[in-house]
Amino acid sequence: MKRIFTFLLLSCCTTYSYAQELAGFRTSNYAGVNSVFSNPASIADSRYRWDVNLFAVNVGVSNNQLKYKLGDIGSSFNEDTIKSQLFGQSKGLTKALVNVGVMLPSAMFNVGKFTFAVTSRVRVVANVTDVDGKLTDKIMNDLSSNANLPYDINSNANMRVAVNAWAEYGVSVAREVLVMGPHYLKAGVSLKYLSGAGNGTINIDHLHATMNVDEGQQDAYLTNASGKVGMNFAGFNVSDFDVADATQFTGHGVGAELGAVYEYRPESESKGANKYKFRLGVSLMDIGKIKYERDVTRSGTFTVGIPVGQQFSLKNLDGVQLDNYKTELGKYPQYFTPAGDNSNSSYSVSLPTTLQLNGDYHIHHAFYVNMDVQLSLASGKNKPYNAQYYSGFSITPRYDGRVFGFFLPVSYNELSKLNAGASFRVGPLFVGSGSVLSALLGSSHQLDGFVGIRFGGLQKRK
Repeated sequence: MKRIFTFLLLSCCTTYSYAQELAGFRTSNYAGVNSVFSNPASIADSRYRWDVNLFAVNVGVSNNQLKYKLGDIGSSFNEDTIKSQLFGQSKGLTKALVNVGVMLPSAMFNVGKFTFAVTSRVRVVANVTDVDGKLTDKIMNDLSSNANLPYDINSNANMRVAVNAWAEYGVSVAREVLVMGPHYLKAGVSLKYLSGAGNGTINIDHLHATMNVDEGQQDAYLTNASGKVGMNFAGFNVSDFDVADATQFTGHGVGAELGAVYEYRPESESKGANKYKFRLGVSLMDIGKIKYERDVTRSGTFTVGIPVGQQFSLKNLDGVQLDNYKTELGKYPQYFTPAGDNSNSSYSVSLPTTLQLNGDYHIHHAFYVNMDVQLSLASGKNKPYNAQYYSGFSITPRYDGRVFGFFLPVSYNELSKLNAGASFRVGPLFVGSGSVLSALLGSSHQLDGFVGIRFGGLQKRK
């Protein structure tokens, strides 16, 4: 259990989002091929005849406990700070999301009335859900101390951690499907091949137990315990992960994304101009599953049953890697009874499906204001290995010129609450963060950032 919660800690702090990638920049009319990652219809009749994304990376972490300050960013990732703020004794249920996206070379081009895009990117999503802060504090601190012990654990939640890593290769097509006077309707679709690098899940369900210390042995133990603990692994080793492991794909699947955009263009119909007065978009993103072959040597579920008067020493798990927990717990069948059928060699992990709603209003010249809503449609409640995002919305005023763009995204979501950021677009370079202003002026439950380089050929003005 000590290594389980160490794993939870690392998942929350080693990488630094309400998973709305490219905050602010994604609303730009000059986002080029990158706009396909929020709505495949947005590339139809875009500002560009062709566009190439060389490279972009978006990383972020958000949680409901730990706050980040830009001036104290070094100490924010101090182990003691994280323990006290994220898993302190006074904390409730901890939730966190780690989101990493690397956009690899991608291209967009026009063929007649159609616009095509070919994209590639690598993604990592880690979810920490409903982890009992008091329980974690007891596990992570010195268990030879009898301070605040015995401690009764009464968790009615399903505490879980899921890590998913995969690559995706997509082909998108979009075009205008309806033109009636000033009313324009565009539609698009993306089809993706999914390559899974791995999936790792720890799940502790309805744990009720008493934790105490054996004074003579100076050893912490559990007694009067019930509940379930499960591990599910495929692909890379969580305990001994190497960057090269992310390129060893063991899972496979297909995905799709659908989108539509309506534009009201009362004045200009010229290509390359700021054409619409307002725009409305809807898209269904990240539909699909990745099928893995379960590693049955590392995966298993146990029913926990430690009677009153009997003790399971936590020292039994010292030095045991997460990937070897099934083997280690299996050595104590009197306390951990195999439960369920984990012999099924294959299972499917769902992508973090979301419904995206977008509205954009053209104020004057190159000034706009955008509202974006994200509704999470995926859940890990019944299948803890699934990846999931959080629902939220953002409002982004912006200056969106042909060469320069400036964006001020203000967002609110279920996990990290209110955040304010800033991003820029200068020629081929785009850089920004959805939370930098919050972290600079106060503190934020979210820390994220992105940077990328792209270039393209603008539509010729007519």
